[in-house]
Amino acid sequence: MSRGNLVDPRDDTTRQPDPGRRYIPMPENSGLLAFRPMYPGIYDIPSTPELLFEEEALQEGRTWGEDLTLYTGASYLAGATAGAVAGLRRAAVEAERGESLKLRFSRVLNNCGSAGRAYGNRLGVIAMLFSATKSGVRECRSGSRADDWINTAAAGIATGALYRMPGGPRSAIVGGIFGGILAGAGFVAGRPLLKKFAPNLGI
Repeated sequence: MSRGNLVDPRDDTTRQPDPGRRYIPMPENSGLLAFRPMYPGIYDIPSTPELLFEEEALQEGRTWGEDLTLYTGASYLAGATAGAVAGLRRAAVEAERGESLKLRFSRVLNNCGSAGRAYGNRLGVIAMLFSATKSGVRECRSGSRADDWINTAAAGIATGALYRMPGGPRSAIVGGIFGGILAGAGFVAGRPLLKKFAPNLGI
């Protein structure tokens, strides 16, 4: 309703239809009014990944920081879980007849916590060494950013040797051989599974 030069905002008769929208009737008994833009292509969500820098589009695989975060976090979690299981088993062995429930529960917490921290820290250090050596091997091979079995096996050999080096040369050699075999086997067996179940990891 109009009063002189003033327009009542509640008066629907004075409003002009929006040219960018049109009414789409919905099925009966839906109770909804649907509006679609006349140019639907403007609001289409792109399916391609959006990258901030051009270097990210040319990158193959993960960076050293991404490897460090992924390997260290996953290894620490796996080690803490295994340590908690080992601590629970140790607490069950050390339990004595006639102990109170509070004492048994305290022993379980102490054993699980100490073993979980020890296992998690150990695997976390190994993962940090692996990510660092893998990045170094990858850069030495003409700066190739692709993760293949050669980089993984070489990083496993270097990681095992570095981790066991305080025990002497023989221990370092054995650790390098074991680390190379373990890393190569993990690459061959784990890569298809990660591509199937976690393709967004960029492996």
